Amino acid sequence: MRAETQVEIIRTLLRHLADRRPVRADACARVPAERYTSSEHLAREQATILSRWPQLVALSGELPEPGSFLVRDLAAGSVVVTRDAEGTVHALANVCRHRGARVAEGEGSGRRLTCPYHAWSYHLDGTIAVVPDQESFPDADLASCRLPRFPVLEWEGTIWVVPSTTAAPLEPAGLVADLGHIADDLVGYDIASHRHWRRHRFELAMNWKLVVDTFLEPYHFAALHRATVGPIFVSNLCTAERSGLHVREVLPRKSIAELAEQPESTWDLVTHSALVYVLFPSTVLVVQIDHLELWRIQPVTGDPGRSIVELDFFIPPGELDGSAERHWLRNWELTINTVLHEDFRAMTGVQANLASGHLDALTFGRNEPALALFHRALEDAVAG
Repeated sequence: MRAETQVEIIRTLLRHLADRRPVRADACARVPAERYTSSEHLAREQATILSRWPQLVALSGELPEPGSFLVRDLAAGSVVVTRDAEGTVHALANVCRHRGARVAEGEGSGRRLTCPYHAWSYHLDGTIAVVPDQESFPDADLASCRLPRFPVLEWEGTIWVVPSTTAAPLEPAGLVADLGHIADDLVGYDIASHRHWRRHRFELAMNWKLVVDTFLEPYHFAALHRATVGPIFVSNLCTAERSGLHVREVLPRKSIAELAEQPESTWDLVTHSALVYVLFPSTVLVVQIDHLELWRIQPVTGDPGRSIVELDFFIPPGELDGSAERHWLRNWELTINTVLHEDFRAMTGVQANLASGHLDALTFGRNEPALALFHRALEDAVAG
């Protein structure tokens, strides 16, 4: 993040902290309940947003070396992301061209992707490598047989995929233009140097947007998180802004008050906040003092009341000795206790109440600006 941007944000937070008042938007916002409960609306979202926009599917640290691969389930189905022998990243349909089995599961490394059904194998760029008993397929054009490709781009430690095989190629200039000022932020975090440490998969009884909503206001910190992160962060105070369809939210730690007595030239926002980026449409990147969290969120097709979430922790380079391992475990446990046992438990109840029909809309207060920005971006994208 640019130094002048950090100073501007910190000045705003310190001013509102001193006045004991939140940063407020111009007006409240309302989102109809059916946005969370309607199968028809979910189908529109998948057709207009989730299958068209570039999605941040991984950080480079998840493909640490040539031969690495990982599987992602997107709106277009199962996608296997690979790094070939030259270090180039590919995104391929995880569908064998013989009988349709998946050619990869989870993550790993190897020279080829091999179907477990009949052992057809593919190079890491998707071209066919081996067909057992090839003579039995005289009419098949095996020379041109390959796994369908998705547009993919590795940029500044991030890996983006457009979940459509007919979409135009992804180019760095286009991605940077789409991210706007958030591109400067991401470059400054040296994401490429971080390594993957741990993952957890959540199967949740809530709409995918409720998962994103979880991250977009600190109004609930004092009540819901009073025994977890409530003592660490300032409740009911944040800044938020859109960059294109993406949203940046800054959640100040209570330690930010110390900066009021320090020269602006020494101010560092990351040390005294958590920065939340909703990378449109459904990925949340959280930048913490000493690690990164990537929350990848996908709806369950046909069921607006269910979603799949994968949390990945990324840590900076360095020796992972016993002391460091204990440190990351404490961070992990705090995250799980806060988000799973408090946020997601509460949101499960919200989803059930929305489905009951007893509430026609959710209201976002003027003190919850990031929520309004995210849902306005969704409306803009669906309409456009």
